Amino acid sequence: MMELTNALQEFQESNSPLNPIAWIISKLDRTNYPEPKFDTSLTYPNRIIFDNSTTLELERKDILDELKGDYEFSNIEEIRNFIMQNNYLVNILNEAPENIYRIFGSGIKLILELQSDPEEEWDELFIVIKSPYTAEKAVALEKKLFDEWFIHIMNKVNNKLNFTEEPL
Repeated sequence: MMELTNALQEFQESNSPLNPIAWIISKLDRTNYPEPKFDTSLTYPNRIIFDNSTTLELERKDILDELKGDYEFSNIEEIRNFIMQNNYLVNILNEAPENIYRIFGSGIKLILELQSDPEEEWDELFIVIKSPYTAEKAVALEKKLFDEWFIHIMNKVNNKLNFTEEPL
């Protein structure tokens, strides 16, 4: 148990952006512990159970907490489930507002909207940029955002994230 406590303390001191569970497990001598079981719910996992007597508790945190300050949500539960299945999108969604505001300015609103087609078996999360611009100006800004930001992350989103502009 001391090894778990030390790993948790080291993680907290490291300010690592990585998932705390993955980081802590990578630091443990795994020969001393059986394969861990994870508590998976609609929130970040809050504990690792190594055996019936050894459990590492972590603070429970909603996966959308980091995003609620920047976005509105069209259907929060569906979006939460989608992001849990595609958790690599969290970092991209955190960096997106800065890039979008840089191009579109501050007079916009950002909405996350999940588009799905069950028959075609695809889901894609859209960042909907609500702006006051004319159609011509909005198209120019979308192209600029694509060229300066989105093209550089396209290989990271795996066709699971896109953006579009709509009038306010």
